[in-house]
Parts: sequence; structure tokens; C-alpha cells
Amino acid sequence: MLKSDVSIVGAGPAGTIAALFLAKAGIRCTLLDKASFPRDKICGDGISGWVLTILHELDPNFLMKLSRQPFLLHSHGIRISAPNATTLDLPFYNDNRLPTSLPPGFIARRLDFDHFLVEEAREKSEISLFENFEVTGFRKEDQGITLESKTGEAIRSDLVIFASGVNSKFMKEPGGIFKDRKNTMTGIKTYFKGVTGFHEKNYVELHFLKDLLPGYFWIFPLPGNMANVGVGLDQYRIGKRKISLKNIMFEAIRSEPHLRDRFKNAKQETKVEAYNLPLWDRRRSISGERFMLTGDAASLVDPVTGEGMGHAAISGMLAAKQAVRCLEQKDFSAKFMQGYDDSFYQRIGKELSISAKIPKFIRHAWLFNSVMNRAVNSKVLQEKLSKAMTDLEVRKRLHEPSLYLKVLLGM
Repeated sequence: MLKSDVSIVGAGPAGTIAALFLAKAGIRCTLLDKASFPRDKICGDGISGWVLTILHELDPNFLMKLSRQPFLLHSHGIRISAPNATTLDLPFYNDNRLPTSLPPGFIARRLDFDHFLVEEAREKSEISLFENFEVTGFRKEDQGITLESKTGEAIRSDLVIFASGVNSKFMKEPGGIFKDRKNTMTGIKTYFKGVTGFHEKNYVELHFLKDLLPGYFWIFPLPGNMANVGVGLDQYRIGKRKISLKNIMFEAIRSEPHLRDRFKNAKQETKVEAYNLPLWDRRRSISGERFMLTGDAASLVDPVTGEGMGHAAISGMLAAKQAVRCLEQKDFSAKFMQGYDDSFYQRIGKELSISAKIPKFIRHAWLFNSVMNRAVNSKVLQEKLSKAMTDLEVRKRLHEPSLYLKVLLGM
């Protein structure tokens, strides 16, 4: 049986970033993934400034190296389109947490980005990477947790970080998280080549269509004249309205005036793929005796934007830091592990709480349209929207939903 101080199940952004922070602290760990890299992951492909901030804390040189990779675009803002097609371009707010030589965001296929992170982990002597290692079960014991693989291999660790994604069985057991249809988004995406009309600084685009609210249609530009195109909505409304996301997406491409001409000469390059996103809905425990949940396995996706990678990066970093404390104190109890929960919710708990309430606002097309109509004529409101929608610390200061609504309405 293999032995490791810390085992990490899942080598996506949450798991790999956790492993890299452990390596930085001099802690040996085992990183396990059921796939071999490079492997694809269905996603919108946006890499937010939150990810960049975490990678900068990990290693500024590594972040600079990433920024120079040809597989990504530098993105400087977000384009929002209301149901009435009123469009607002908002630059990402720069609070000087990153060097001015870096953009506030990236866009890259997960195939490339995840592989880049894994290759960095592969170079660290403290990290033992096992690909094609599917963890199928675990046993809690007095001296640790034993992970069991599909092929009968076993690893015993003092603690485990579960970063195994939305379909992780460990979300339910030992995590105790059970998702319902109202708090699970289904997204579909495909790649197009030849979409026109992007902002010169590669703004990501969210188009809020009347028949899709509070969901949205997205277009993210990519290198090589490619674009990630998709739609997303919670499963409850999909079932209640008997919606076909695929039909809505292609109908919007054919008939929406502000989209139709941009796709006139575009060619669909891949098949449409579907995936689920576990939306955050309330504060809950994301740890227990000898384990922590991170990323999608902890149901940390933003209920408004579908942002998951930034939260995955934050949770991966904080889980690693908690693991270091546990090893130093030799305390792996559920009570001591609660320090991970506290640090995570202190970091972005208020932002998530605000985001969970916003769908109640944006589901009303008339209200959304009126706010957007006002915003296009108000530089002050645009600045507030830019900060509130793209900057974590600004959102954290908006303690009450009523205050956030006042910001949106420019009061």
C-alpha cells in the first residue's frame, strides 16, 4: 500500500493548485486523476482574474510564463446584452493586485490550461502524479484515510482533498452535499470558427435572452479565430418550461439581430456537448474529519455567471494551507478542519450570498432592460457595475442584497 501525507483526488484546477501550494510549503502529496493528460473538460473556457490572483500568490514567474502561452487570449472585460439587445461593455476592474503587464483575465480551452497546470505539477519533486487512477472508494481509519482504486490499488493518507468535479461521488459521501434541480445548471457548448464582431480587447460576452432568463447565451473568443459558444439554465426551469437548450442556442444564432450577422460566415467546428454545474445556494460544511471538498465537488459555482474556476482556485489554495496546519498540529478532527470552511467563506462567502439572490432580479426582462438602458448613459453606474461584477473585494463590501440592488440601479 502506498502512503502519502496528503492525497488529492482530481487534477483539475482545484486539485492541481492545491498540490502546487503544498509543494511550495515543502509538503509531499499524491495527485490522482482518472484520466491521462492532456484531457478535455467541457467548460466556458474563461479564466478569471481570481485565478490569476491565486497563481500570482503561488508563483509570479509561473503566472508570467502562463501569460505568454499561445493557446490563450488576454481578456480585458465583459460585454453584457439585455433581452432588448441593449449592450454594455464593462472593462474588468483593476485593483492593482496584479502587475500592470498582465491582463485581468485569460481565455483558453480547458484542454490546454489544465494540461499546463499538470505539467507544472509534474515538475515538482514533492508531487507524485498518478494518471488513470480512478478512486472508487475510501475507508476512514484511526491512522488516516485509505483510498481504493478501480484496479485494486490503495493509498493511505493523513487527509484527503476531494477535487473530483461535479460528478464526484464524494460530494455526497463523505461530503453530505445533495444537489437539486433548482441549484444545478445545465450548460451546452460548441466551438465555432469565424464569428465576427468581438471587442478589440477580447471581452467575454453574456447575452441574456428573454426566453432563457435567468440563464444566458455566451460567446468567448479564442485564439485561431475560434469561439466557445453556449447557453446555460438551471435544470428546474428547463423541465418546467420544457426547454431545449440546443434549439434556443441555434435559434438565437439564426434570428437575434445582434447575433445573426456575426455568425453569418461562421462554421460550427465541434458537436454540441452538455455538462452540469453545481450552483452554490447556501453556506454548508465543505470539510469533515480528515477531508476537504474543493471546486465543483464542493458546489462552489457562482449562481449568476457560472464562474467556477476562480472559486476552484481559491478553494484549492485554502485547502492546501489548511492541510499544512493540520500536519503541523497533527490534528485532523472535523472541528480543526473547520478552519478551511471559515477561511473560504471569509474570503468569498459574502460574494456568493449576493450572487445567490441576483437570479431573482435578472429573471424579469423588463427590470433587466430598464437597468441596462440606464447604465449605458451613466459612466458612474458603469464603473459601479464593473467593480461589482468583476472584483471580489468590492462584492464582499456589499453586505446586504438591498445595497447591491441600489448599486445596480444607480441609486
